[in-house]
Formats: sequence, structure tokens, C-alpha cells
Amino acid sequence: MWFINHKLLPLRIHFFKKMNENERIQFDEEDIGEVVNRFKRSLVSGRKKYFDVSEFECIVEQLLEEGDLKSSEIAVMQGIQIHPNAVPLHLKYAQVLLNKEKFEDAIKCLSIVERIEPTNPDVHFIKGNAWLAMDRRTDALKAFGNAIKYAGSEIDNILYHIGLSFIQSGDSPRAIHYFERVLRINPEDEMTLCELGFIYDQIGNFSKSIEYYNRLIDVNPYNYSSWFNLGITYNKAGNHDEAIKAYEFALVANEEFHQALLNIANVFANVGKYNEAIEKYKEYLKLVSDDDYVFCCIGECYFNIENYVKSKKYYHKAIELNANNDTAWFGVGLVMWEERQYKDSITFINNAIGIDETNSEYWHALAKVYSDFNHKTDAVKALKKAVKLELDNSEIWLTWVDIYLNFKEIESAVKILKTAIKKNSDVILKYRLVGLLLENKRNEEAFEMLDLAMKQDFIKVNHLFEFYPKASKNRQLKKRIDEFIKNK
Repeated sequence: MWFINHKLLPLRIHFFKKMNENERIQFDEEDIGEVVNRFKRSLVSGRKKYFDVSEFECIVEQLLEEGDLKSSEIAVMQGIQIHPNAVPLHLKYAQVLLNKEKFEDAIKCLSIVERIEPTNPDVHFIKGNAWLAMDRRTDALKAFGNAIKYAGSEIDNILYHIGLSFIQSGDSPRAIHYFERVLRINPEDEMTLCELGFIYDQIGNFSKSIEYYNRLIDVNPYNYSSWFNLGITYNKAGNHDEAIKAYEFALVANEEFHQALLNIANVFANVGKYNEAIEKYKEYLKLVSDDDYVFCCIGECYFNIENYVKSKKYYHKAIELNANNDTAWFGVGLVMWEERQYKDSITFINNAIGIDETNSEYWHALAKVYSDFNHKTDAVKALKKAVKLELDNSEIWLTWVDIYLNFKEIESAVKILKTAIKKNSDVILKYRLVGLLLENKRNEEAFEMLDLAMKQDFIKVNHLFEFYPKASKNRQLKKRIDEFIKNK
């Protein structure tokens, strides 16, 4: 059957720390906003304004954050014209060049600054990022080494940002190395503990992820985002009870953090505790009343406990909130199918397809409904669409076979399986063909395919007996399997 993917939203809450924290100490957010707005007004008027070095730094940084590379470059060039000897502005220019992917120009700029301030760790750090972007790892490591060498009291901050750089380059093991060096200096650095929890989660080492999130919570037990992230990792690790506890602690720390309540509901739904899930979803809707996704989730829970009246009710509520919610249209279609209202089911599923025609699941379901409605031609058309979208989905191919068999078209079923085997490497398809051939007394073909299937994956031979239960009484077949085991 088809199910909604109960998302654990949001996926993560991520700490973020910037290299330029110190330069902003003298400005609060309101001051920064005013400075940036004055600069933007000067661009519109065409009249250059005077800003001091620190102000230009904040302007460039803010524009980079906004993704306005053109204006950030204008700002830094104006700053350098007014303050030609200001090293921080030359560093900002190098950052702008990096963002514009002008890596070699950034290196040239940094080399000039390095001659002026050879022990400035920021010079070497930015240069390391440039080398990293150019995939020159040896040069990057050398530059980062110099940044660490000259970091002084800021060594933990430098190490942390080097770790972030390696995350961005996709090198998780090296990022972990630098983050763990941070913790040797500052074992309670919250952002580093969070990064390590997140990285280990992403690479599937859930026990290490849980360890670092728990260390983070020991440092700051009232940080709701830490509890929330811990809940996500527990859920991935299959420890659903602990996941729910973590989400509940997140709610204790911040009762307005509704995503934690939603995730509790999703965990219950994912483990089949549909009544508990419904209760939590409804509790969430008292706080966030216009979430069509949640109405769909409730609709699915009622579908799974076979309360089709309430299932339709909640799917329709989702449609009322968002007529473009394809999941809701599809959900009603599934309910109609269960109720044998095939014509209405086809209408609703087609509405879902009209919104998202790239969803192979919708086409697959539509084919099954058409088959039950005795519309074989339409069923085959839908399966062709589904297969085109997802060739590697064996279930679609097997449905196609079943539909032909339902209409007593055995040769068509054999033909489609042979086509599937050419386009899909799943050994299950081979075993299905073996069963079908044996059932139709085509033993020679069946045994040839059996040999291929066993060579590919013998462990799944049990599927043959599921497809064709009479196989257990076929002496010739059992002899063939025994010989394969003996010669293996």
C-alpha cells in the first residue's frame, strides 16, 4: 500500500558562527542595518558616501550574506579607494573573489596581503579555502596549517572554521579531525559539539552522533534545538521511544516549538501507532490550524486503521486548504479504491497526477485501479508511464506481470518480465520469471533463468517458492538447487 513519508521537520537546526564576530561587536543589528541601507541609498543616488573601515567590513559581509555579489564588490572597491592600506578590506575583497569563483585572483590578492602581514591567520585561512575550492588539497592543508600556527588565542575559532570548510568540500573525516581538535582545547564548545553530532548523523554513525548531542545537552540542557536534533538521530537509529522523549524535552525547553510536537506525531505514525499519532496531530492543529500536510497525515492514519469516512474527511480538509496538494487528492483516490468506487478513484488519482505527473507512485496506483476496473489497456498505459519514471522499481514491473496474468495473457506476462530483466538488475524479477515459466511447463527456459538468478544472488531463492509454491514439490528443481549449493 502507499503511505505518506512522515517527514521529521525541520531536518535540522544548525548553529552558525562567523569568522568576523569580533568586527561586529561595536555594532548592533540596528546599526548594521542602518549602515547597509545608507550604502544602498548611495548606490541608487550615484553619490559615494564615506564609511570607516569597520563599517565597510560590515557592509560587505551583509551583502555577501544576502547573495548580492555585485554590490559587495562595489562596496569593497569603494572601501579600498578610501582606505587603501586597510588590510581587513583587502581580505574582504579576497572573500568577494572567492564567492565569485575567481579563485586565482583571490590567491593573488591574498599573496599581496601576506607580504604585508605574514602572520595574519585570516590571510592563510582564506587562502586555504581558495586552494580547497580549486581542489588543491596539499596547498590548502599547508595554508590552514599556517592559519593554525599564527592563530594565537583564536586557535579554537580557526580550527572550527577549517572544519566547516572541509564540510563544505564534502570531506567529513577531515572536518571531524579539526572539530575534535577544537574539543581538546575547549571541551564545551557548543557549536563544535553540534557540528560533530550532525556530521556523525549524516554519515550514519548514530551512536557517535548521540554521544555528541548528549555532551552538548550536558553543557546547555535548556537548548531546545539540541534536544530536537537528538530526537532526529534517535529516530534514525530506530530508538523511537528515546526519540519521543527527546522531542518532549525540546517542548519543555520551548513550548512554542511546534515542530517537535509534529515530529512526535510522525514517529508514532511511522511505527504504526496510528491512534497515538492522530491524537498528537490534532494537538498540533490546535496550534497551527492551516497545515494541509498534517491533515493529510491524519487522513492516512485513519486510512491505515480502515476508518475510511474520517480518512476522506481529513484529506478533503487538506484540499480545501490547498487545492494543489497532490498527496491529498491521491489519498482520497486510495480511499475510493478501497471502497470499490473505481471511477471516482481514477478521477482523484488523475487530479494528483495533474499536479505532479512525475510521481511514479501515482501512475502505479492508477494502473492497479484500472486493472480492478477491468480497463486493461488504460492500466498498461499507466504502467508505461510509471516504468519510464522509475525503471529500477521492481514492484511496478511485478504489477505489470500480475495485470497480464489477471487477464489470462501469460505470454505477455513472460514478455514483460524479460523486458524488465534487461532494464532492471533486481534478481527478484528473474526468480519471478522462473516461477512463471515453471507454472507453464517451460522447464528448460526456467532452469536456464534459475541458474542466472542463483549466480547473482542465491540467498533470495526463497522468493521463488513465494511466487510458485509448487516449486517445493518439484524434484528436478530441488536437484538443481542442491547441485548449485554443492558446487558453490
